[in-house]
Amino acid sequence: MSKYIDTAGGLTRVGGNMALYKKLLGKFKDGRYCEQLDELLKSGDIAGATAMAHTLKGVAANLSLSEVHALSLQIETALKSGDPWEPLLPQLAEAANTTLDEIDAL
Repeated sequence: MSKYIDTAGGLTRVGGNMALYKKLLGKFKDGRYCEQLDELLKSGDIAGATAMAHTLKGVAANLSLSEVHALSLQIETALKSGDPWEPLLPQLAEAANTTLDEIDAL
């Protein structure tokens, strides 16, 4: 198990079907969730960013993308409470990039 992708957990969610899991990981990669979240935050759309952070959190949880899930949860929580979210963005970008690299390696 990697720090970024819990492949065993993800496979459990899809009944052990590696082809399906890889397909879903590809859809995650194509979805550009992190980029969309960043764009919403930069434009000042806090409501849209909160919704995107929630979506990213759910998708990452379903695919067992551990770090992306944890950081998107933190960002969603910060956006809802008015706490600083800005320091979390570079961490999310790094986790997302590493996760995407690991997806490519599967």
